[in-house]
Amino acid sequence: MLKLTKRRAFGEEQPMENKKLILFDIDGTLFDNKNGVIPPKSIQAITQIDDRHSIGIATGRAAFMLYSIDELKPLIEDYVLINGQYITSKDQVVYKNPIPTASVEKLVGDIASMGLAYGFENSHAEAISKINDKVIYSFQKLGLKLPPIDPFFYKFHDIYQIWVFAEPKEAQSLRGRYPEFQFIRWMEVGYDILPKDCSKGLGMKRLAEYLKIDLADVIAFGDGDNDFEMVRDAGLGIAMGNATPKVKAAAKYITADVSDNGIQKALKHFHLIK
Repeated sequence: MLKLTKRRAFGEEQPMENKKLILFDIDGTLFDNKNGVIPPKSIQAITQIDDRHSIGIATGRAAFMLYSIDELKPLIEDYVLINGQYITSKDQVVYKNPIPTASVEKLVGDIASMGLAYGFENSHAEAISKINDKVIYSFQKLGLKLPPIDPFFYKFHDIYQIWVFAEPKEAQSLRGRYPEFQFIRWMEVGYDILPKDCSKGLGMKRLAEYLKIDLADVIAFGDGDNDFEMVRDAGLGIAMGNATPKVKAAAKYITADVSDNGIQKALKHFHLIK
């Protein structure tokens, strides 16, 4: 097997002796959104990973939104959820970082005054202010169920992530007024709104520290801009062939598209499976 170290040229073959934490993004990485499935060869490949390694998920989704990977859940114990805002290991909460209610109220009040749809993600539930074409398109594209309508959900629940469904100019206007937040685009009209100091990359580091695994022994697969920090900072960051240019530029290795069995090919390339 191959040994991976953080600053090494990972195309070089070296024995992989240490326990690895292998993290997979879901949408566009594990889950082929275009075809609505996890490619069968990806499932087969992940089941072949040596059980001394830890297999984890790093996603913008919360735990209740993981139905698209039900087949793989028996293999997974570690989750970086809601873009690093909520982390669990063996069903234990390792880290959580709710957004202050006053900050949520101010932001969504501004969004509502612009006539835009917005939504909320809690660790165990979600809600949306209204249903319009942008909302329907974004959730259908990701194969997600539409949330219930409740514009005041934030008053009664911890909020870990906010959504806004906006055109780029509208999102840019909000960025300028709320520098304490980051706006991460998903699909064409959806944006995740998160505190500036959170990311999947920081979530990955927190999980690795909790598991006592060196960052050099973390392997991260991703495709979207919210995977950038994770792919950049992992010991081995792998970008899918369908990844954004930003993620590809940060990766140490680029594999094939999700629909072309990119996960299986990368795991074979680095001798994680036969």
